[in-house]
Amino acid sequence: MKKQNLFVVLLVLCIITMAVGYSIFRTDIEVNGRTAVFEDLQVIFVKIGKIEEINSMDASAVISEDGKKVTISVPKLMVKGAYAKIPITIKNVGTVPAKLRSISQFGLGNNTAISVSYTGIGVTDSVLEPGDKQTFDVKVSWTRDLYNNIGNYDFFIKFNYVQG
Repeated sequence: MKKQNLFVVLLVLCIITMAVGYSIFRTDIEVNGRTAVFEDLQVIFVKIGKIEEINSMDASAVISEDGKKVTISVPKLMVKGAYAKIPITIKNVGTVPAKLRSISQFGLGNNTAISVSYTGIGVTDSVLEPGDKQTFDVKVSWTRDLYNNIGNYDFFIKFNYVQG
């Protein structure tokens, strides 16, 4: 009788061990599958075009080494209505289609006299297929009266993409 009880206990422990091992193995496969899709989603900045300036001087834009952000500097907006228009090209270098979800701007501060706008691209526009390029414009302009000097205006932008 003792041998039968011992055999039943060992059989139950063996079944429980296999069930736990299976659940761990199955979860690991699902997590790795999800991660692989996100690694293939990559849209980068590739080119800065010729900057157009009206009543502005020395505007510049520089793409970071990893291609994920662009630093824009507009040091001399001279009068109300002045602007700098910067053409920027992006490229989907991933293997899955990408769609723009949002644009993050950092370093803008609280200067209400300066306006930053985007043309040629939108948050809900079409999907960017792998290998496709798209060019858009960033326009930095002095739009409101201000009683003191605006000074140097530096900030950077980053695009946030989701799988399209």
